Amino acid sequence: MSLLEPFTMPVKRARSSHRKILVVNGHPDPRPERFCAALCDAYEAGAQSGAWQSRRLNVGALTLAEPDANVRGMDVALELIRWSDRLVIVFPLWLDKPPDPLRLLFNRLALADSSERSARVVVTMEMPAFAHRAACRPSTHMMELPGVKTGKPVFIGCVDTISADQRKCWLQSIHSWGIQGL
Repeated sequence: MSLLEPFTMPVKRARSSHRKILVVNGHPDPRPERFCAALCDAYEAGAQSGAWQSRRLNVGALTLAEPDANVRGMDVALELIRWSDRLVIVFPLWLDKPPDPLRLLFNRLALADSSERSARVVVTMEMPAFAHRAACRPSTHMMELPGVKTGKPVFIGCVDTISADQRKCWLQSIHSWGIQGL
């Protein structure tokens, strides 16, 4: 049995091309060699091959630390979120919560737009995922972002030490979710 088999899912095509998905790379470092960026690429490629409309928002490319309300990219980020029907948010776990720039973005957007979006959340971390789930089970509120309704986050643990085959499995799974618009 290969490592890919446990992650293989039946592929369903999108029923309608009017569904709009925004893929949010919540890593503060926008470099494409980050695993968060690869996961976003895989989801976005899957969504496009599944006939979903998709766009991308890279939080690390925004300037959010400035006190000015019109920081670079905030208007574009707000328009992208308004455009979308659904969000896919990928970020690294930092001190048991989303990185500050991602939380700051959603805090500011919640003030400007009261509508709530559903989202799939994928969290990468250095520790084993099972250890984090066991330690933080009662504290799922730490993954919450204002204006975002999420289900259970998907945790990818030991991200710095997983094998190339395991990375490939995760990328294949994320790509399949994109095809299905999950």
